[in-house]
Amino acid sequence: MAILFYSFKTFIKEDPFAELCKNSDAYYKYTYTDVTYAKYVFGYKRYISINNKLVVNTTKGVENHAFLNLDEYKSNRIESIKIRTLKADGSVVELDSSLVFKRNSKRKPFGAINYPIPAVEPGDTIETNYVFYEDLSKSNLMGYVNLYSDLPSMNTQCTIKTGKGFAVRYKTYNDFPEPEVVSNDSLVYLQFSADKLKGLELNEHNCLPCEKPYLYYSVENKYSKLRTWKKVYNEEFNILTQPMNIDRERSSYYKRWKRRVIGEAKDSTKFYKFTLLYNEVLENFKMEEPRRGELIKSTGYFLKEKRFDPISIRRFYRQLLEDLEIEYWAVFGKDRQAGPIDMDYIRKGEFDHIFFALKDEKGNLKFLYPNEDFYRYQIDEIPTSLYDTKAVLVKPYQKKKKRKKDKFISRDLKLATVDSVSVATVQLPGIDYNRNYIQQTISSTVDIDKKKTSFRYRFKISGGFSTELRSFFGMLDKNKEASEYYDALTEFEGEDNTIQVDTITSRVQSKEKPFSFAMSGKGTLNNAVTFINDSLVSISIGKLIKHSKLENTSTASDLNYYLDYNYSDNFLFYLNFPCDIEVLGLEKGNVDFKNEYGEYYFKLEKSKDNQLKFHSNYKILKNLIPKEKLEELRLLNEQVKSIKSKRLIVKLKRT
Repeated sequence: MAILFYSFKTFIKEDPFAELCKNSDAYYKYTYTDVTYAKYVFGYKRYISINNKLVVNTTKGVENHAFLNLDEYKSNRIESIKIRTLKADGSVVELDSSLVFKRNSKRKPFGAINYPIPAVEPGDTIETNYVFYEDLSKSNLMGYVNLYSDLPSMNTQCTIKTGKGFAVRYKTYNDFPEPEVVSNDSLVYLQFSADKLKGLELNEHNCLPCEKPYLYYSVENKYSKLRTWKKVYNEEFNILTQPMNIDRERSSYYKRWKRRVIGEAKDSTKFYKFTLLYNEVLENFKMEEPRRGELIKSTGYFLKEKRFDPISIRRFYRQLLEDLEIEYWAVFGKDRQAGPIDMDYIRKGEFDHIFFALKDEKGNLKFLYPNEDFYRYQIDEIPTSLYDTKAVLVKPYQKKKKRKKDKFISRDLKLATVDSVSVATVQLPGIDYNRNYIQQTISSTVDIDKKKTSFRYRFKISGGFSTELRSFFGMLDKNKEASEYYDALTEFEGEDNTIQVDTITSRVQSKEKPFSFAMSGKGTLNNAVTFINDSLVSISIGKLIKHSKLENTSTASDLNYYLDYNYSDNFLFYLNFPCDIEVLGLEKGNVDFKNEYGEYYFKLEKSKDNQLKFHSNYKILKNLIPKEKLEELRLLNEQVKSIKSKRLIVKLKRT
């Protein structure tokens, strides 16, 4: 009998997914999301119902998942909520929602909520049910559906439901299964479901729509037609960019301002005149949030105020282009991490970026991206999230010159429209690692009497680094002293104050691609050079070298890494002593490591009798790292880690 029983067990196959759930900190028995669209007199609402059953296996699962998490938007729009802990012994503990939503004033909105669910222990199950709503405009009746979460789920469902008079258009991508559809005179109902979904651990470099199945849908009038690029241009581009023609007085001010800035360059090329006007605003005008009551103000109004906002600046650019009779296109772009643009299914709300393209004197296509609150773009500079992505160029097709009423929004507040458009796709430019760089050069001098190290510093960034870090600087008060720029740099790289810049001596911004930004200064070196005694100095290499490393942030490797750009990070450090030196362990520790996706070079040498030279260069060579190759990223970072752990001993040869 024992032999028969053993033989029988060999035929029972373990369910791999059941094992995955069993070995996870937590997993879903089911997770259901129901979305309902409804029309009201003053707009639309979307009701979202969440129903989950979460099994918690471990103490870590309790620590990470036994919480009710609601952002500020959801917490102020809850319609109903019920949270229960189903204990392993069969008892039930219900969360008192009045404690979660307790507040002193009814006028004060709730903030984000992170509330512990009571009495949860390993082996218990958390049952979550709540409904919240969203107020929507007609242009926002759309959404994405993917069935993934950060935890394994035995059964996942999502439903979309609408009322009478609606139609739902959708398209599946990456082999997303077709939904079950019910459609009649009173409703449209779509259901998507999947069993045994592995949890996905996401980070900022992943692109879920690039790899995993998903569906895009839009809720529309039952008799509406498919969207066209003409409709996108008339609605989405015109409403953002068409200038106002209401204020006659300010209109004359605009003309005088334009003549003054162009000055003696009135006989130069159209593009050169545009550049003069563009740079005048870029360098001397403030960018602020839109103010109530200023949406219908003309360009002249903002010129007189010496400030713009993200809406008026677009109208200003378009007015300049039209006045100078420069041919231009509307550009519709999409962040790399949001997946590619679909040319066949032109969707609402798809475009994260709407801007301009024009040609210079030589016929080269240039991009004109409007300034935002903290971003001050040069001509042909675009957000890094658009590097090497596909965009759509749209331009009105017309045989005769534009009339004035086709250029402006007039007193009737009606947008001008076009009858037909020409459409083309373009690959937006990127910048490679030779021009996406950080370069730091430090020349320091050790004062052995005061036991203090001072330095001269040069910091230069280019390409994507320049675009991103300059925008970070823009978040500072624009009237602060230049020395506070380094405070921003310190915050950007971390709180460590090893390289403490005390005085900024110069700042230079290039207006040409790749838009380098350079800063020079003087300062003090802290905690990196330590005196053991009057003759021995200890140097911590890890304190000096701080590269912008691309980290593999998780042990999972379910998705590829999609980077905005590849780059190099170069650090050159000279340490000068007032006397000759002897360095212990100098002959060891140099690195020259290369693989398909990165390089790391480190060299330490005694370049003079009294000088040490450190050279550390970290490179990421590609902007796409397949999940199968993330081990190469780890090996690259291990090289940096091994160098940063080293400490040198320098013997001073005092006379």
